[in-house]
Amino acid sequence: MIVLLVVAVVWVAFALAVAVVVGRSVHRADQEELGSENTWDITAIEDAPHRSA
Repeated sequence: MIVLLVVAVVWVAFALAVAVVVGRSVHRADQEELGSENTWDITAIEDAPHRSA
């Protein structure tokens, strides 16, 4: 039973590390390829008045 717990903890730690690396890579690619300096503030976007189509 202890072995399963250790394997689960290692699996979650590995998955977290992969998610962090992929997230940083995507963020860097966005800045380099698109020249994006924007930091998106979702609350500001949601609070902005919407135009009807």
